[in-house]
Amino acid sequence: MKNNLSGGKIGFCLIHYGLVFSFFFNANILFAQDGSLDWLINTAAMEGKDALGKHPRGLILPEEVPGIRESIQSGAYREQLENWMLQEANLKEEIKAMASFDARKTAELAEHQSVLYLFTGESSWAVKAFQNLEAVFEDKVVFDNPVARGLTRAALLQSMVITYDFCYQAWDQPQRNLVNRQLYKTLYATQASMGFDANYSLVSNWMGVRWGAVLFAGLVWDNPDSGSRSIADPLIWDASKRLTDHLKENIYPQGWNAESMGYHIYNWSFIGPALIAFQNRQGKDYPVLDTFAPQAKHALKAMASTMVNIPVKPGITGVKPDLSDDNLNIGEGLLAMGLRLYPDSQLPAIKWMHDYLGEKSLFSVLYDQGNLKAENPENRNWLNHADTTQGLVVFRKSFEGAEDIVALFNVSQKRIAGHKGPDVNTFRIIGGGVPLAIGAGRTGLVAGQTNLFTKKPDENEKGDNSAGKLLDFAFDGQGSGHALGSGNSMGVDEQLRKFTVAYDAETGAEAVFLVEDFSVNGRIWRLNTPEFNQVTLLEEGFLIQTPSGFTLQAKVLNATKPLSVSKSSIRYGGNTSRLNPGILWQGQAYSHSTAIDIAIKGNSKVLLVLQAPGKQQPRVLSTETKVQVGSLEIPLFNSKSNENTVQP
Repeated sequence: MKNNLSGGKIGFCLIHYGLVFSFFFNANILFAQDGSLDWLINTAAMEGKDALGKHPRGLILPEEVPGIRESIQSGAYREQLENWMLQEANLKEEIKAMASFDARKTAELAEHQSVLYLFTGESSWAVKAFQNLEAVFEDKVVFDNPVARGLTRAALLQSMVITYDFCYQAWDQPQRNLVNRQLYKTLYATQASMGFDANYSLVSNWMGVRWGAVLFAGLVWDNPDSGSRSIADPLIWDASKRLTDHLKENIYPQGWNAESMGYHIYNWSFIGPALIAFQNRQGKDYPVLDTFAPQAKHALKAMASTMVNIPVKPGITGVKPDLSDDNLNIGEGLLAMGLRLYPDSQLPAIKWMHDYLGEKSLFSVLYDQGNLKAENPENRNWLNHADTTQGLVVFRKSFEGAEDIVALFNVSQKRIAGHKGPDVNTFRIIGGGVPLAIGAGRTGLVAGQTNLFTKKPDENEKGDNSAGKLLDFAFDGQGSGHALGSGNSMGVDEQLRKFTVAYDAETGAEAVFLVEDFSVNGRIWRLNTPEFNQVTLLEEGFLIQTPSGFTLQAKVLNATKPLSVSKSSIRYGGNTSRLNPGILWQGQAYSHSTAIDIAIKGNSKVLLVLQAPGKQQPRVLSTETKVQVGSLEIPLFNSKSNENTVQP
């Protein structure tokens, strides 16, 4: 007993002193962490050794530089050079006006200056870029903090890599050595952790950003010890495997992104450069998508089918459906990177979409050299797309201009851990130069959704995250078709919704959309439209008048009169602020949508007719079994007939 007690005391003392040691050790770590990454990542062995390698080799290869400089000086991209100079000047002024040093913005400025060096060959831009990186290396908030916010650190890392790669030839060897050494520290820290509050789910775009930035940096970094295996190799191997695992989860087999199209564009701003750098290392003909993400070969078709080149503001190329926890807008670069990465068979359609959207990113200059002929995606069957994993169906009328019409039906059939807005059994419509039927934006609140509700929703009410089910869909080969889904995010029981789209000329309209709903306790049929669209309530429904002169008229078929229709204002994006840009359109940001409510009793049939400016609404006749719009007859759905429910 005595020995056991003694042992217990000894054990207690060891634990006690271990805790004390751990406390002081962790305190020292925290203290050192605030000082420099040198405490964590020892790069002393690189002292006195030169960083030597072929540059550029990340986004482009050395032999491509002369052609890029020629096209930027005299070709169609001359305007790009002027835009980049203006952006550099504006960014410099923005940084100067900041109350405290911003490492991320300063690294972005260095990247801009490195691009200007690439475009012009003027070494003064490379000098400025190096000076800005020197300032970044003194930062204690992001650069020297290995658990700083990972998205910020990854963006800083990518800017450092691009700057190093583009400016390498203009810097002297000591400058190359310094930046290369600092690159390794940031590369290693990003590999190790994405910091506090990160989403470490494999499907999350955080992991695409992480492994994309690490792989890109590892492939550009120069091993200063040519006699030994590169210390970046284990990081490259690991990032390659992790990125492949992430892409398998993040992109569904038919091309849709698990977190929505907007997150795909953001995610690939890191993944795309990494894959291009990998392809450059293997050879420009290397099929890099086959290695990392074969399913991604369907992604540009899936997403391009929904993108419309509606003017928004400089740097934003158009409008798309706002599914899940996402907004309406499109970023630049994805399609231009596709010109480098995608199979030859898709390049004419990708080129068409790139030009159609007016994409003018860095990648446009690097990869669109004017020798590729564009082909209308309509000829490649891009008017329709279905993703049966997501439960999403797209109907498009044409690829002609800002007034193109896109309708999308979504049941959110697979729910992931991250962005999963309450959008089961919802639809979106873009047409006539505006978003017409929209969702709630970047929020889990339901009031901004276009769907069925059991009652008028409170603005702070959240939906559930149960999945829906895509039961049936069909296309006519010209963009029209239908989809059938079940489920609801708003507490509506046994909702079944059929969404029919008709672009047929026989209707006498630009487009017709028939929304047929069946449920046990659905009481409110709601459509949200941006506040810049004017809404007039009618005896049989409502009329949306757009600033572009198009109209969308809704008529409730076979309704019991009098019909109760009302409207209210809903804040787009709910109560979010930092990540809520509002509804961007024609250079303005709009903070609210108009919610239009129709009182129903379980079931409803709402016909939406989109008409061009100056044209009369077509005649609409309906019976219990069909509706006729112009001379086109559309059969109404019989929810009790099993013949109408076919597995896709």
